[in-house]
Amino acid sequence: MRLRVFLALVALPVYAAETDDETKPVPINELATPAAEPIDGGYYAPMANPPDEEPSSADMGPVQKHFVLASEPDTDPNAANPRTANNEPVEPVALDPRIRVPLVHDVQNDSSFRTGSNDSLLFELKYLNWGAVTQQQLRARAGHYFTVTVKNAGPPEDLTMQFEYRQSKSKQVVRTLVQQKSHVHGAVRAYFAVVNRAYLAYGPISAWRFCVLRGGTVVAEAKSFLW
Repeated sequence: MRLRVFLALVALPVYAAETDDETKPVPINELATPAAEPIDGGYYAPMANPPDEEPSSADMGPVQKHFVLASEPDTDPNAANPRTANNEPVEPVALDPRIRVPLVHDVQNDSSFRTGSNDSLLFELKYLNWGAVTQQQLRARAGHYFTVTVKNAGPPEDLTMQFEYRQSKSKQVVRTLVQQKSHVHGAVRAYFAVVNRAYLAYGPISAWRFCVLRGGTVVAEAKSFLW
């Protein structure tokens, strides 16, 4: 028994010495020289457009892909006889009571639009601008957006959604956007917007008319007060 106690006391200083060596801090001048993370040129994708270039189709946000967009000015703005409210062609009308346009919702996405403390309106702008980082991308999304709800209580059929509009700076000139919808039944939505350079050139939409066409005949419509 005495021998075991003696051996334990002899081994104790050795264990303490080993423990002290493990916890002893390493001098700073003996630490390894820090190395920077290697640069991987293929890891970071390049920008869709350099900052000094105009937005392209690659800058399209996820929301705008649902819209039929007018983004460029007219190719011939000085045409002798532009389409206006006075010489606008008139389609035959045969309204179908089973097809209705119960809601037309518009949002003006630019610095003049004031949301105040309305969280719903603020969300609209965040939703439209989702994914925009640079000023060029934000400018490409600036514009006037229209979401139109159409309800068809009749049998499913292919219909044409036609959006005619006038803008504040181009006065009486009428422009048209069209979206084809197949197998329409129940409630569907059509999306139209004037954005980017077309919006900067001609301003927000001041008057509009939305038509649902079966073939070339208007079966339902809605229009603004100024139309």
